[in-house]
Amino acid sequence: MSNYSLQKYKGTSTRHTCPNCGDRRSFAYYVDESGTPLHPSVGRCNHESGCGYHYTPKQYFHDHPECRTAGDFSSGRQCMAQKPKQPLQQTVTGYIPPLYVEKSQSVHSNFCHFLSMLLDSYYGSKAKEVLERLMEDYRLGATRDGAVIFWQVDRENKVRTGKVMQYNPGDGHRVKDGQAAAVNWIHSILKRQRVLAEEWQLSQCLFGEHLLPAHPLKPVGIVESEKTALICSLTYPKLLWLATGGKYNFTPDRFLPLSGRIINAMKQAGTINPLMLLDEVDKLGVSHNGDPAAALLEVLDGEQNSTFRDHFVELPYDLSKVLFMCTANSLDTIPGPLRDRMEIIELSSYTTQEKLHIAEEHLLEKQRKRHGLTAKQLKIKAPDSGRGAVCDH
Repeated sequence: MSNYSLQKYKGTSTRHTCPNCGDRRSFAYYVDESGTPLHPSVGRCNHESGCGYHYTPKQYFHDHPECRTAGDFSSGRQCMAQKPKQPLQQTVTGYIPPLYVEKSQSVHSNFCHFLSMLLDSYYGSKAKEVLERLMEDYRLGATRDGAVIFWQVDRENKVRTGKVMQYNPGDGHRVKDGQAAAVNWIHSILKRQRVLAEEWQLSQCLFGEHLLPAHPLKPVGIVESEKTALICSLTYPKLLWLATGGKYNFTPDRFLPLSGRIINAMKQAGTINPLMLLDEVDKLGVSHNGDPAAALLEVLDGEQNSTFRDHFVELPYDLSKVLFMCTANSLDTIPGPLRDRMEIIELSSYTTQEKLHIAEEHLLEKQRKRHGLTAKQLKIKAPDSGRGAVCDH
């Protein structure tokens, strides 16, 4: 029987449609020495975070023992015409020993160097202390070449994986090596080193999820990227900032650890008729695990939410007096039944004059004090025709 390995990247012709998520040019076949694929279903999807499909030759031959013939590859070729069995969904979550997190924790990454420059302008002499605390809270790691490790640790303090990313220390932009993602994963590295078994299964969690038990009443802010979550935690510390790690991770199973947040929010409000803001509902994701928009139908339906059942307390709770407000950048991606529960109010963006007024009345004085300037040292001139405002200092 031939030896198989993942097809090396040699342009878009070597990447194919994933049989699980359907994404084009993201699937690498397992091929033999001559470059011939074993079967269109046998391979790995590059979207490890959003899809995670990985069907190995070992699994394929286990599901198709009739294709396993010693020294006769032609028999395997005949099996390619057969419809493959669907690989079993991942059911057992794999974990990484916490020792790897402890050894990697460091502020000596290019990303942390970028953060330190931001912190200098905000916190001055306390910048180093703030950065150290941020590293401890989110368990940021660093590699020898200066890449940052965003560890995914669940609310039970178990390590799921770590995302390794390289940033430019000067501007904080991602450094890409010519490929689409330029992202590495700790579990993939440990598999190649044979520290983790080939059968080890990845099940991701929210970045920062381990902070939830320590802040049960703190409002949660959820963003896509880990970088955004960290910057927001520095500039808006009243919220607990978490990240999904990608738009494909806005799925119901990823938000299960947040069960009970509505009841916690009610407790924090201290009233039965608070205002609850659901931000950017147009970005709700749908997966085989369910549809979060369907769950919101019960919450937003005045005829049903009087007996809302929270998964945390497993008791009915009356939400009928709560005023829910949702925001969205686009109505096109919001399901029709969910839109029908809402009164649509469209708001235009700020005008130039409004932006100028906000800057003069609120932002300018704050920034002047932050940078240690006096009123005489900073003057704003009226803009000339076709030009913006000019600052003299």
